[in-house]
Amino acid sequence: MGNEPSRGISVILPCLNEEASLGQVIELARRGIAKLGLPEDIIVVDNGSTDLSAQVARAHGARVLTEPHRGYGSALRKGFENVRYDIIVMGDADLSYDLSSLDVLVTPLLKGAADFVMGNRMHDIQPGAMPRLHRYVGNPMLSATLRLLFHSNTVHDAHCGMRAITRHAYCRLHCVTTGMEFASEMVVRAIRCNLRITERNITYRPRVGESKLHSFRDGWRHLRFMILHSPTLLLLMPGIAGWVIGLAISLPLAFGPLIIHGRLVDMHCMLIGGVLNILSIQIITIGLLAKAYGHLSGLQEDAIVAWFYRWFTFEKACIVSVLVIGTGLVLTFWILAQWVASGFGALNQQRLLFFALICLVNGVQIGAASFLFSIMALPRHIDRLPPEAENTGVTDT
Repeated sequence: MGNEPSRGISVILPCLNEEASLGQVIELARRGIAKLGLPEDIIVVDNGSTDLSAQVARAHGARVLTEPHRGYGSALRKGFENVRYDIIVMGDADLSYDLSSLDVLVTPLLKGAADFVMGNRMHDIQPGAMPRLHRYVGNPMLSATLRLLFHSNTVHDAHCGMRAITRHAYCRLHCVTTGMEFASEMVVRAIRCNLRITERNITYRPRVGESKLHSFRDGWRHLRFMILHSPTLLLLMPGIAGWVIGLAISLPLAFGPLIIHGRLVDMHCMLIGGVLNILSIQIITIGLLAKAYGHLSGLQEDAIVAWFYRWFTFEKACIVSVLVIGTGLVLTFWILAQWVASGFGALNQQRLLFFALICLVNGVQIGAASFLFSIMALPRHIDRLPPEAENTGVTDT
């Protein structure tokens, strides 16, 4: 991308063997840009076509770029890197979107009312354009999941391929994926960058040519991307809840059975609580490490992780780890001392011993996680931190 954006509209069309429809799509895009009276820049990104797609594109006056790395995201990123104008529209080359109506998406950008405008196909799907599985299950479920995990009620068709965005806004996203999950990545990063996102209803038509989609594989890639980028809701919160519940069950039972409403609560419940506590501390540390990776790599700015790096240092974490491990060791040696003092006779301290083991596992997990947490921030011996790392709370000292 150039440094000085020009007023106009760039349209990006990823293409893989679309010679039957590509010419019509280019002319529709040209007609849509003409409605706005702005300069046009129509880019066809050839992603390994074996037909005459490139020749058709050139014959209709489009710029043709070649992207050797296969993938929807790879093709679109190539196009975004080479646009000429400050308004960018992305679509498909199979006639499923009516690009003559791209002004519907572009107008909010031109008015300064939005940074990112997404098409919403769900209100006008022509017969045969979208399989029932996608229309009633896949797309609604994935869109709802995205809204839930990333706290946004704006997006109701998260995988619509017709979108408009300003060049400045796209540069803030730093998208890196190469496959179909690029569609989800754009939305997730736009939400996290606090872009002004809006939707506009569009018509979705039956595609021309062979579909490149793989329902379950592509759906899983979208879902996997969202899961991996939402560790707080999926890991930290359940982990903390499980850890507290497990400790609340195990700690009282470590000193003997309890009678609750006339019912005996004993070792069986303690075993369940202890295992829940141990599993939960592992989930918590994995969630924190995932958040740390996202923060340090510039995927998202995380105030919690930044606070940890500034105030809860490796040394402080080690002190906590040593205290928890020490508690477990003291209890264990006390039980062993009792056993020795009794002449290695009968020993009935399984509750307290199990609680000591819980402490040992928690302490080791905290220490190991803090070690890795600190190592992740070490490779920063450079003259100047990159801009995305300057606010991570880690300095090159």
